[in-house]
Amino acid sequence: MKARLFLMTVLFITLVVISSGCSLFNDGTEAPNKDYEIQEQEESINDIDGEKIEDVEGMEVKMRDTVFYYVTDDGHHLVPYMMKIPWEEGIGRAAVKKLIDCQEVRETLNGTGLNPVLPSGTEILGLTIRDGLAKIDFNRNFLNFSTKEEEENGVNAVVYTLTEFPTVDKVQFMIEGKIIDVLPYGTNISKPLERGNINLERDSTETSGTGSFPVTLYFIWSGPEDHAFFFVPVTRIASKVDNIIKWAVEELVKGPERGEGLYSFIPASTRVLDVRVDEKGTAYVDFSGEIADYGGGIVTESAIINCIVLTLTQFPGVNQVRVLVEGDSGVLPEGTILDRPISRPVYINPSSL
Repeated sequence: MKARLFLMTVLFITLVVISSGCSLFNDGTEAPNKDYEIQEQEESINDIDGEKIEDVEGMEVKMRDTVFYYVTDDGHHLVPYMMKIPWEEGIGRAAVKKLIDCQEVRETLNGTGLNPVLPSGTEILGLTIRDGLAKIDFNRNFLNFSTKEEEENGVNAVVYTLTEFPTVDKVQFMIEGKIIDVLPYGTNISKPLERGNINLERDSTETSGTGSFPVTLYFIWSGPEDHAFFFVPVTRIASKVDNIIKWAVEELVKGPERGEGLYSFIPASTRVLDVRVDEKGTAYVDFSGEIADYGGGIVTESAIINCIVLTLTQFPGVNQVRVLVEGDSGVLPEGTILDRPISRPVYINPSSL
């Protein structure tokens, strides 16, 4: 338990401060598809500031902070996970290759409770990035998903991983040089896809319709016993809401759907007294005193704050969050001082490796 607490604390502190060819990185062996030009254009990606380390031969290697999307052990949720990988030309291709199921990737994720999302034997035949559109061409092994949920998670993981790069807004899927309409389990890939509805709650599909729109909430998923918690984005549909930001906070208090394997540390008895956003983009969220009745623990306290900040800073115009309790700044039981706004962390779920 001490080791678990230490690892959880390190993760939260870090968060606040801030192929069949299954080689992890591009080995240049993929055969380009002749139906279109294979030429990655990632100008913004190339101009990066990265950490430099020495490899086993003493050579200097430039590392890049890169966000990947993997699936939880239960297969239900995609989780953003930041790792450092060696920078190379064609970094977008290298990132997607790390989503493919193979021994090296599984060893990288060992102990996290996360798993690769693309079928074993998947190869990237080509990738172009132009004017915000990434066209990615897979071999037919990409079609070998076992369930509809796996298929949807695989497609979404590729879209979300590539759109983490500043040059990519949308992703067009191709299979051996051709655009197909739907995958075997019905996922439509006929047109370019963009981010949207990640980890859509099952109940939300019943409430969608005219006047409704998706909102991303952040809940907690716990990995294996010796690993820390992960923040997981979940899509919930809002319908006919006057104050969408206050609604989002109230939904955080309600917590995730039952049986989803996620949870919230915010006590269910907590009331949201007020939410407002000033002209500087600071959201002020005022809770009733019950928010302090979470049972103690610095990890729990940090999780509460971070879930609130991650959820609210997704809204346009919200740059940071100020948490209040009964109208005052104050201090939470474990010592979190609520006297200043908190900004969104640069990365969610950074690897401790």
